[in-house]
Amino acid sequence: MNNQKELAGFVYGHANKQIADVAQSDPEKVTEEFIRITFSRWYDAAKVLHMTDGVPIPDENKFIEDLVDEYETKEQFAHPRGFAYQEEAWKPWLNDRRNDIRWFYWPRYKDYLQTTKQWSPETIHSLDHDTDEILDRMANPLREDDFDKRGLVVASVQSGKTANYIGLMAKAADAGYDIIIVLAGIYNVLRNQTQERIEDGFIGFDKTTGKQVGVGLGSKRFPVAGTSRVQDFNKTAEKTLSGLKSGHVKEPIVFVLKKNVNSLRAITLWLKQNCGQNDSLLLIDDEADNASINVSYSKDEISRINGQIRDILGIFHKSCYVGYTATPFANVLIDSTSHDDEKGEDIFPRSFIYTLEQSGEYFGAEKVFADATDPKPKYLRFINDPPMKVNTKGNLVNYRSGDTLDELPDSLRDAIRTFIVACASRVLDGDGDEHMSMMVNLSPYNSIQRSTRFLVKDYLGELVHAVKSFAGLPEAMALNVSPLLRDLHDTWEEEYADGKYDWQAIQSALYKTVAPMHVVEINSNSSDALDYTHATQRVIAIGGYRLSRGLTLEGLMVSYYARNAKAYDTLMQMARWFGYRIGYEQYCRIWMTEQSEEWYSFVARATQDLIDEVRRMCTAHSTPDQYGLAIRTYPDTLMVTARNKQGAGREGEKSADLDGKAIQVTAFDRSPEELEYNESRAHALLKRLDVGGYTWERRNGILYRDVPSSLIINYLSKYHNSSQSQTSVPAPAIRHIEKLDDLGCDRWYVYVASGEASQARRFEFDVHSLIRELRKPGEGTTKDCFIVSRRMLASRGVEKVMLSPEESARAERIASEKKPGKNFSSADYLYVATNPILVLHPLALAFKPGAYDRWNPIAGEKQEIWPSANHTEYTVGWSIGFPRKGLKPEPGYMINDVLYRQQQSYEDESEEARPDD
Repeated sequence: MNNQKELAGFVYGHANKQIADVAQSDPEKVTEEFIRITFSRWYDAAKVLHMTDGVPIPDENKFIEDLVDEYETKEQFAHPRGFAYQEEAWKPWLNDRRNDIRWFYWPRYKDYLQTTKQWSPETIHSLDHDTDEILDRMANPLREDDFDKRGLVVASVQSGKTANYIGLMAKAADAGYDIIIVLAGIYNVLRNQTQERIEDGFIGFDKTTGKQVGVGLGSKRFPVAGTSRVQDFNKTAEKTLSGLKSGHVKEPIVFVLKKNVNSLRAITLWLKQNCGQNDSLLLIDDEADNASINVSYSKDEISRINGQIRDILGIFHKSCYVGYTATPFANVLIDSTSHDDEKGEDIFPRSFIYTLEQSGEYFGAEKVFADATDPKPKYLRFINDPPMKVNTKGNLVNYRSGDTLDELPDSLRDAIRTFIVACASRVLDGDGDEHMSMMVNLSPYNSIQRSTRFLVKDYLGELVHAVKSFAGLPEAMALNVSPLLRDLHDTWEEEYADGKYDWQAIQSALYKTVAPMHVVEINSNSSDALDYTHATQRVIAIGGYRLSRGLTLEGLMVSYYARNAKAYDTLMQMARWFGYRIGYEQYCRIWMTEQSEEWYSFVARATQDLIDEVRRMCTAHSTPDQYGLAIRTYPDTLMVTARNKQGAGREGEKSADLDGKAIQVTAFDRSPEELEYNESRAHALLKRLDVGGYTWERRNGILYRDVPSSLIINYLSKYHNSSQSQTSVPAPAIRHIEKLDDLGCDRWYVYVASGEASQARRFEFDVHSLIRELRKPGEGTTKDCFIVSRRMLASRGVEKVMLSPEESARAERIASEKKPGKNFSSADYLYVATNPILVLHPLALAFKPGAYDRWNPIAGEKQEIWPSANHTEYTVGWSIGFPRKGLKPEPGYMINDVLYRQQQSYEDESEEARPDD
């Protein structure tokens, strides 16, 4: 054993694995005492094996305690489990097949995370759960019928998306997916980094060197790799795989591709020539909002990369597209109905959206901007001297392409010194072998980046020279003779003086700290690269776009951001400082302008709003084609996403205008299970009303009073709404109910409607017996979906039932003054109502005598849709009347096409509209 770090790695790795094994079989055994005993025993094992010989350990108890503290810190890093919503047709399949799958790739990856990456058991459990949930919402690759799934996984910036989709790849391979393609950004540097991570976590060998790596060390099974760390799929790669047919290999074939027209064209040709249509494809689209979106949508065309992705999916009869992104704005604005005869459907996530939850240890917007208004925020520093130039008129303007930076802003010098002192602190922490990075992103132009690199390199050289020349002197003497050391001391005093190291300790660590420091320029004109594989990096990375999309800066501590990006997604992707900073979060600092801070804070809230909307989808049991999404818009300056990526997005309002309006169910899914389920939900609500002793009276039907809104929300959340009933999507109604609650209007009427006496079909609950309302099939009814005739479930003005005679008269007088002779509608009565009403409609779905003979369905054979004149189906629907309270729809939102269609459906009733009985 050469050093303390290797000894710690041995003890930690074995203790972590043992704790994980116990946690899986008996979690209650994993107490704090058990953890400490396990680490102590593995340290004793290292002593028996003479691994401690020659390794200086001044205090064995402290050595073990430090490892236990590290383990418990990583334990807190565990992700909460994610959540999803999915299409109505989804049927879980994974549990039924789990015991029959010959698991290999997933256990191999899991063991790699435990032993090599030293992930805590809880973190791995979360990953295991999330990848199970995503795989289950894909399709069983061994099923006989065709499938075409489109899904989206949303996670925060730098929060572990790559680790998640590598786990998904491993499980998909075990389940039987034949072809796995990963689209990894638009730059070589990102594609190469992703290839390397996939080789370490899934493939198991480096195709360039032919050596086993990561999960592959000691393994005998490997996927077939179609790309390497230095080679995208091109003509050379195509020749290498020439003659290889998917049916010839037992292992999955894996490609990691750049989103490039030539690469995608080449892989499309190879797939057509070498794969069978019944092969199953998993296409993972990393950074799915970048380049994959149809940016030609507004021109009624299909952009090339978007079309090529759809071409690849169209090759296979069994395909699954899963996009991953931290900025899903453009993805939810895709036209959900877009279809092209040649390219097929667009990549709108119609099958599922899964959101990965971040843990409390995530270094995100909540932490960074929480104290932005304080005199001295904890992490945030403001740039008061942004790099700008004086134009010919004497005005300060931003630099343009071709300009060069002549001098570093003082704020950037401050940031560089902060990085040096932060690195020294980590060296003192014992993290000298860990990567440490600083990011400088102050312009999109290569000429500015190049000149900045020279200036930063010169300034860093001056600091390094001062450290080498004077840091070895006594503290007072060193500070007296070196102005640059004094600057470093002042930076320490400003940033870290309240930390655990005094200046004397920092000064003593400076020489070892600055020795490996270097500067790289990351852009298309530079040959520099961030190589975190072959050596520990202590690096200042200067760049623009290529630092902003998916690229991970390992050990990022100090960020200097002086850009002006005006699209939400571009802005958030530039925030590489977000992520997990376990063990060194206290050293992180971010420089930006006050305007940027305002923008980031706003976009962070808008992003959280969107995530909350997705969470509502789950509780409301909505599906992607039912639930409209809205994105908060910033006044004037910022765009949600680039205009050519806004797809079917429209400037609109977050919710439909439900103030003083009535909504109702207009369609029912006809499976016996769904019809019975919705009837059971009504019975459950009515039972709670009767057991709760709520006041009721008979008004033809039964009217309950003073029902709390929580019961209404619970009922709507659990009701299974048909996707063909756009006006009764529960989520917008629930949002409006919550607004009424805020006004103190939280008590409801619940009315159980009753039909005509001539209809003998009964609906019974508690001591009550009512007659079901009769509703016949309307235009559009199919064997799977019942459309209510004229799309009118509720009788006109049914809301009158909750009003007193005086209130009814007042409503009718007001309506008559507006339009004499008018038939009174729901809106008229809701104009004077003080409380909302939920109407339950016990239904007999059937024809009146003689009506079946006159029915002429638009599509399909009559008997296939409705077996006979006497055929009847039973269920319960609902309608709601909201009182007029002056509530306005929330302005300032961009909405997707699903929400737009819903808003168009919430209109006042027409004069003639009424149910057919």
